[in-house]
Amino acid sequence: MVTDLRTDSSDYRTELLSPDVTGEAVTMPTEAAWRLNMDGFKLPDRNKDSYFGFGSFVESLRRQRKIAEYYKRQNKLLKGFNELDLFSETGFWPGSLTEDEVNQLARNERIAIYASNVANLVLFLAKVYASFESRSLAVIASTLDSLLDLLSGFILWFTSNAMRKPNQYRYPIGKNRMQPVIALYTMGNWAKTVMENVWSLIGKTAPAEYLAKLTYLIWNHDKEIQHIETVRAYTFGCNYFVEVDIVLPGDMSLSHAHNIGETLQEKLEVLPEVERAFVHVDFDITHRPEHKPKLAS
Repeated sequence: MVTDLRTDSSDYRTELLSPDVTGEAVTMPTEAAWRLNMDGFKLPDRNKDSYFGFGSFVESLRRQRKIAEYYKRQNKLLKGFNELDLFSETGFWPGSLTEDEVNQLARNERIAIYASNVANLVLFLAKVYASFESRSLAVIASTLDSLLDLLSGFILWFTSNAMRKPNQYRYPIGKNRMQPVIALYTMGNWAKTVMENVWSLIGKTAPAEYLAKLTYLIWNHDKEIQHIETVRAYTFGCNYFVEVDIVLPGDMSLSHAHNIGETLQEKLEVLPEVERAFVHVDFDITHRPEHKPKLAS
C-alpha cells in the first residue's frame, strides 16, 4: 500500500489531489499531468427506490426532485469546466465574436444609424412641407413624431461617435456604457411622457387634495347651499372637467337658484386647472344619480 507521496515524481500533485487508497498502481497521463481534467469524471447512475403509500410517494417525488436539481447543477458545472478547457486551448471563449466580427458588427451599426437618420430627415422635411400646405393638425402631429424619431437617431449617432473616441484620462474604462445609458434615459423619459398623456386622455380623477380644494370653494360660495352632493374632477387633456351637484332650498325661486349655479360655474372656470365646469342644482339628496357609465359592448 502506498503510504508516502513521491515528491520526486512529476505526478506527485495528481497523487495529492487523488491519492491511491486501494494499494494498486495508478497509471497517470504523461502529458500535462499537473492539470485537472474533467474528461474522466462521470456522474453515478441514479438509484430508484420502491415506495408504497401516498406519503411515501410524495416523499419519493421530493427526493427525486432534489436529486434531479443536484445532477443538473453538476452537469452545468462540468460543462463550464469543458468550456474553460476549450478556452485554454484556443484562446477564444466558445460563442464569442472574433476581432474581425466585432469590427464588422460596429461598421454595420454605424451604417444602420446613418441610413436611419437620413430616412428620418427626408421624412421630416416632407412632413414639414405637407404641414405648411395642408395646415392639418393630424399632419402637424405626425411631423412632431418624426422630429422625435430624428432626435433619437441623433442621440444614437452622437453616442456611437463618442464611444469611438474615448478619453482615457476622463474615462479610464472607456465610454462603452454611454450608449445603453443616454438610450435607457431616452426610453424612460418618453415612456413617462406617454403615460402622462394616456392618463390625461382617459379621464383619470383629480387628486384628493384638489377635490378637497374644490369642495372648500363650493361650500363657501353661497350661504344658501345646504349640501354638496357630488364633486367630480377628471382629466380632459391638460386640464380638468369639473362636475358639481349642489342642493338648494326647495322653495327658492328659479332665478335665484340659477344665479347661484351660474356664478359658481364661472368661479370654477376661473381656476387655471379647470377647462370646463358643470353645476347641477337640486332640491334634495334622495334621488338616484342622473348619469350612469355606459358598459363597453
